[in-house]
Amino acid sequence: MEQNKQKKKSFWFWKIDEDDLKKQVENYQTLKITRSYRGMSFLIISALLGFSLLLSFFGAYVDPTAMIWGILIYLPILFFVFKGRRWAIVLLMIMWTFEKGYNLYEIGQGGGGSVIMPIIWWLIVMPYFWKALVVENKRRKLVPALKDLSGSVFCHKCGEQLETNSKFCSKCGVKVQSPIMSE
Repeated sequence: MEQNKQKKKSFWFWKIDEDDLKKQVENYQTLKITRSYRGMSFLIISALLGFSLLLSFFGAYVDPTAMIWGILIYLPILFFVFKGRRWAIVLLMIMWTFEKGYNLYEIGQGGGGSVIMPIIWWLIVMPYFWKALVVENKRRKLVPALKDLSGSVFCHKCGEQLETNSKFCSKCGVKVQSPIMSE
């Protein structure tokens, strides 16, 4: 009976269905870059920057020097987006919105071009950033299980077994979160 049940699609393409969100969170470390939303965000902006740089060398877009400066600004942010840092995803969303808004401003000032194109690009790319942020927010709510059934305590980052009163992991140096009490 459930096999015949079709997935209910949302008309809002920014929304992540629960199954996809669960898969993204549970397989966070093992998903390929082309399957995770943070990876897709990284790849999309990297591809757009690379393509824009290529066009700038042919004089079709902007001056190559300006494009290189743009890449130097975006690269560190993209690195942290790929690492799953929420602040970097939010910053990328702000920068992408500002960039498309500035494109609209330039077109309005007589720069030529289609007013609809920056809006279309914003609508194509922004949902990936949003979904990456939703996944990171969901992951942030998860509490790592640090205590096993025998009562041993483990580092939430590297898995090293710790002494009960440890404040820092002796292997990776991360501050130890207090263990979850079993019910």
